[in-house]
Amino acid sequence: MTDSGQLTFLTMGGATVTVPKRSKHHIQQRGYASPPGTGPAGETCGSCNHCARDREGRYRKCELNRAAWTRGPRTDILARSPACAKWEKPE
Repeated sequence: MTDSGQLTFLTMGGATVTVPKRSKHHIQQRGYASPPGTGPAGETCGSCNHCARDREGRYRKCELNRAAWTRGPRTDILARSPACAKWEKPE
């Protein structure tokens, strides 16, 4: 038996809903200044001038979104994500 990577639920209304299965600790990163992939082709968030680290220096955050930073993973960004529209060349 192979794992399809999806879960299927039956709602109270009788509709069937299929969603992708995620790991127990999966949290979607939402710390981007604008949607990833809207910037220059071939660039990533990690190559942007606005890519920063949090206070402890462990997690990557977007400097443009500093006002929304929390101490949790929800405001993190992935360095390998495609660049957003606010991407700037590092100094």
